[in-house]
Amino acid sequence: MALWGALVVGLLTGLAPVAAAEATALAVGALPSWSMRATTLGVFTLGHVAGKMLWFWLGTCESRVTWPRLRRGLDRARTVASAHPTVGTGVMFTSAIASLPPFQLMASAAGMVGIAWSTFFVIAYVGRLIRFIAIASVPDLFGL
Repeated sequence: MALWGALVVGLLTGLAPVAAAEATALAVGALPSWSMRATTLGVFTLGHVAGKMLWFWLGTCESRVTWPRLRRGLDRARTVASAHPTVGTGVMFTSAIASLPPFQLMASAAGMVGIAWSTFFVIAYVGRLIRFIAIASVPDLFGL
């Protein structure tokens, strides 16, 4: 049951452009065993990337999006995509790990420039998993 919770929380943090994903990864770092942490982080990351896939999909159909709040986010992503029309896998991977530029914008920009969804998914999953593992390791660094 806890893994379903991790999946749902991951999905919600992937949809919302806030730093809740990092706080969740930090909390996962406090779980008692490495196997429990690894499993939870893997499932959480899967849900998180599934949420980012919505932003990717919105990028593929951005010209039809009219809702003002989504439109503003997509306009910011369009600026990124226009500045870097050859958004490549290296930039996406760096953004997935470092969130610079913000990964939500990169997800939409990747959809705008026509990157295959499967390529985006793999890069996003691996990059985000690296990020979340690093964050979840912080409690161990301080002996917590």
